[in-house]
Amino acid sequence: MDQRRPFYWGVLLIVSMAIFILVIDTTMMNVSINALVEDLNTTVSTIHSIIAIYTLVMASFMLIGAKLQDVLGRKKAFLIGLAVYGVGTFIASISLDAAMLLLGWSIFEGIGAALMLPATATFITEAYEGRDRAIAFGIWGGIAAAASAFGPIIGGYLTTFYTWRLAFLIELIVVFAIFALHRQIIKTPPTTSWKGFDIGGSLLSVIGLGVLVFGILGIKEPENWGTVPLLLLGGLFLLAGFYIWEKRRITAGRDVLVDVTIIPERSFLAGNVVATGLNVVIAGFLFIFPLFFQTVTGISAYDTGVILLPMSFAVFFFSIFGAKFSTWFEPKYVLLSGIALTGAGLAALRDVFSLTTTGADIMPGTVIFGIGMGIVLSQITNITLGAIGSDRQTDASGIYNTTRQLGSSLGTAVIGIVLAIGFILGLVSGVSGTPTGIPPDQAQWVTGIADAAINQGMEWAFWAMILVVIGMFITALFIRKTGKIT
Repeated sequence: MDQRRPFYWGVLLIVSMAIFILVIDTTMMNVSINALVEDLNTTVSTIHSIIAIYTLVMASFMLIGAKLQDVLGRKKAFLIGLAVYGVGTFIASISLDAAMLLLGWSIFEGIGAALMLPATATFITEAYEGRDRAIAFGIWGGIAAAASAFGPIIGGYLTTFYTWRLAFLIELIVVFAIFALHRQIIKTPPTTSWKGFDIGGSLLSVIGLGVLVFGILGIKEPENWGTVPLLLLGGLFLLAGFYIWEKRRITAGRDVLVDVTIIPERSFLAGNVVATGLNVVIAGFLFIFPLFFQTVTGISAYDTGVILLPMSFAVFFFSIFGAKFSTWFEPKYVLLSGIALTGAGLAALRDVFSLTTTGADIMPGTVIFGIGMGIVLSQITNITLGAIGSDRQTDASGIYNTTRQLGSSLGTAVIGIVLAIGFILGLVSGVSGTPTGIPPDQAQWVTGIADAAINQGMEWAFWAMILVVIGMFITALFIRKTGKIT
């Protein structure tokens, strides 16, 4: 036990609270869009844009947020980010119009999150070792996944029975609680200075990631498809330029924003790909699942969250206790088993969706899916960051959290559009060659067409996620064995 900390698990408590508010933020608001539109006298497209800008700002500044840990010290950078995030939540909670919500949520919270998120991972690697570190990362991942799953039910409950503003105020209370516990974090001195700060690399990373994420978000809007390829290629081109820029600065012995030489390390690279794929699947699932139940079956956001509870508890339980598995078995094999279970859960859900689907119909598949996700989350962060030495954990955490954010953006965009295409093609196929006038007694026939189209759309979306999981499994085979954790 580290005697410098009054409470050994205090650091884990702080990072758990931090990751909870960072993740639950968007998922709560996604089910409150109609209330936001009405209260702020705005439009649905404006609220969608505000949500997208939040993601854009957070992802774009993630690498800079990680670097500031070295320049300011990890604890100081985290607390500054926490303060900025707190200001943002307060502004959002008292928003009078969309402009205030944009300032508080998208700008202040986005920048604050970019400073906080990389630090949550490095705090764990600094505070714990061996089995305790594996347990801590399992809980860290489990809290993040549980926040994603519980977000709709909490947001739906607050919006239905109270107001969406309470969601931001609750986050503000958590911010104050973290400040009250900040002494649990050991202060670390800066390891570099502002002198020689990599301004060129910072600009390339912010613009490159921003353009890439903007392109990814545009996938969801068919009217933007003409510009999406240019944005994606432009973002990748700028990030390639960023990589070359950083390599040259390293060769010249100059300070860099990120030590990109760690990227080719086999386990680190494979771990990042697996984590990105997992976030694609989680984000895609949590996007299409509420969409189906709220638009097709007509149940509320709150009831949708209730249906997700068994999966949420499975994720949370196995992400925490799954870390114990790596003390009994090789972590790589535990990870592979979790990926396999995730795929099995998706396969079980592939063709159960129709106009008459109930919560009981999807429970077996969602529980298996949740168990698999929980096991993967209990292993992936420790495996990925553990592949890099402690002296470069800041760089590793910045890259890891950036790729996860990209995965989340890809999930909602790509899986959502696959669902839409599958549904449209199913509908076209069903009505092809039918008469223009449909008598009332043929209403059941029309319902059958809609049912088949919905089933095809969901099936296509689940097949897309299954293919991602297969890619994750193949990639995980390249992770090096580390031996059981003791």
